[in-house]
Formats: sequence, structure tokens, C-alpha cells
Amino acid sequence: MRISNTFRMWAFFLYNSGLGIFLTYGLFFQRVSNDFGQPALSTVLVFSTFAAVYSISAVAMGFFMDKYGARRTILLGGTLMAVGLVLSSQVGSIQQLMVTYGVLAGAGSGSMWLPTSYIVLGSFGPGEVKRATGMVSAGTAFGTLIFSPLEGVVISLAGWRDAFVVVGVVSFALAILAWVAASGVDRAGGFSLRGTARKVYSRRFSTMYVYYMFGNAFSRSLAMVFVAPLLEGRGLGIAGGSMALALIGLGSVFGRLTTREKRLGEEAMAALGFVLQGGCILGLLYSYTIFEVAFFSLLFGLGYGVYIPQFVLMIRKYWGVENYGAVFGVLLTSFGVGGAAGPIFEGFEVSLLGSYTVGFLLAGAMSTVVGLHFLLAGRLPHKYPRHGTVEEGS
Repeated sequence: MRISNTFRMWAFFLYNSGLGIFLTYGLFFQRVSNDFGQPALSTVLVFSTFAAVYSISAVAMGFFMDKYGARRTILLGGTLMAVGLVLSSQVGSIQQLMVTYGVLAGAGSGSMWLPTSYIVLGSFGPGEVKRATGMVSAGTAFGTLIFSPLEGVVISLAGWRDAFVVVGVVSFALAILAWVAASGVDRAGGFSLRGTARKVYSRRFSTMYVYYMFGNAFSRSLAMVFVAPLLEGRGLGIAGGSMALALIGLGSVFGRLTTREKRLGEEAMAALGFVLQGGCILGLLYSYTIFEVAFFSLLFGLGYGVYIPQFVLMIRKYWGVENYGAVFGVLLTSFGVGGAAGPIFEGFEVSLLGSYTVGFLLAGAMSTVVGLHFLLAGRLPHKYPRHGTVEEGS
């Protein structure tokens, strides 16, 4: 069966939307905490476990993909996610939820953005690859947009347990769609531990790692996990939190389409995205009306959407697609560090002080500083010039 690139792009777009299930964990937060009688710190450990396991999964899935192919990676990851999410509806404690949602579903989550972006880089020509990368990346943002209202409605009508069943079934259906779309272009057998090590052992990669860990993982995760509880505490209810996450997703869809921009380089685009995200995190902290929340949520998503696909394009530009899965997987381990630390930090603040101020201030400032440093640094430094770069169109 011949698969067109158009179908492939939209199938991967939809599969990547499954990551939105995890990015909207904040909608489950208050209900899970109340049902199990646990403080915020205990409840947030579920997401922090997911973030940590996601980083391990990203490396494992990257190695697996380089050896066995993207298609098998998608099927394996999609199955793990679906099983973990459905089993999350049956748990009797926070600890069990950490296993089903955090460990099992988290183990499969590394199979989305990594293999789909790899196939796009190898399937689309030089003139189309940026547009296609932006579109496929936009799936994650679209997931936040569609899963937040879906989860909000199901939680309101049937409870958080049924919501886990619904998103688990949907995620498996999307995995099957992506598995079909990956046929005909999948390549395997390109893994080299030595080749991967040569690429990640450099100042350039280390700089990207730090940017991703603090600007994306720590700052964005803290804000997105706690924005719903923050707004619920201000009387805006689950509808306010759901709207904020949906608008972050909508803004991120538009942000990812900026990959078509040719006048600014990937580094400058990423820098601007981090600065915009940081300012809007601070804006959400001081938002008390639905209009203020809507404004800052939309722009938050725009900034977040601008910088995410630039990292894929920078990896391609600097190191090409050989050992792509392993290199990108190592980069994504930074999400496990920052994505676990940010929510845990805020969980301490909420549990001990009943406040969100310090965490949101720190997240906003950290994202802004990363963006400014990125902007002033220009093209990323490198330690080994002999490795060269892969310029656009090669």
C-alpha cells in the first residue's frame, strides 16, 4: 500500500497529539488529590514520575528505533501508553497511579515525537521538511487543545477514572494510525553507540540540553501542571483550567507553524519563543479574570510552540539524521530532570505555604533568562569543529 506524504504528515500530527494527555494532567490533579486525601506534593509525584520515566523512555525508544525502526517503536509505545492509561482508572492509591500512569504509560510516551520527526526528516524534500516538521510537531499542541476540554467534560460528567479510559482508547487508535502511516519509509539498523557519543559529547549539545531542561521542561511543566489548580483556587473552576490549557494548545499550534519563517535562524526563533513563554507565565500568575487568562494562555502557547520544533531542526542541521533517535533521545532526558523537578518544587510550595507565587515567578524568570542567553549567544558553540554541520537543504 502506497502512503502519501500528506496522509503520513496528518497521521503523525494526530499521534503526537497524544502527548497532550500528559500535558493536561493538571485537570486530574485536584480530583485525584481529594479522592485519595493526599496533599499537592504527593499528587504531583505522579506527573514527576511520568517526566522521569519519559526521559528514560526517550533514550530507550531512540536506541530501539535506530536498531529496529520507527514503525515498531510506534506500535510498542502506543500499546504501553494505552494499557497504562486504562489501568490508571482502576488504581486505589497515589502509589499505584505512579506505576500505571507514571511508569507504564510514561514508558510508551517516548514513541511519539521522536520516531515521527525522524520519518519526516527522511521522507520530505529540502523545500518541505521545515513545514512538515512544524505540522507534525503541532500535533502535541493540538492534543492540549482537544484533550483538555474532552477530559474536562468527561471528568465533570463521569469522573476522572472514566476520563482515563477514554484517553487510553483514543491514544491506542492514534498509535495504530501512525503505525500504518510509517509503512514504506521506515529504515532501521543505523545505530552506533560510538557515533552517538561523538555527537552528544560537545559544548553545542550540552548547551541545547541545558536550554531544554530549564526553559522547556522545568518552566513549562511547572506552569502547565499547576495552572488549573491555580485558577480553580481563584474561583474559575475546572472550566477555567480547561480553557487555559486548551488555549495554550491553540497558541502552540500557531507557534509551530512559524517553522516556515526563513529570515530568522532556528536559534533566534527558539530564543524568542522562550522569552514570550516566560513573560506569559508571569502574566498568568497575576491574572484574575477570564479575559486575562485567555490572553496570556494563548501567548504562552505561541511561545512554547515556536521553540519546540526548532530543536529538531537544529539537531538535523548540526548532526544530520544518522543516529538521530539516540541523539534526540539523549536530549529528551533533560525533560525528565526539569519536568520532574519543576512540579515537585511547586508541590512543596503549595503543600507548605498554600501559594503558587514563588514557583511561577521562578518558572517565568528561568524561561526568560534562557531565551535571552540563547539570543545573545547566537549560533550554538561547538567543541569539535571537525564534525561540521548539516546545512539546510542537505
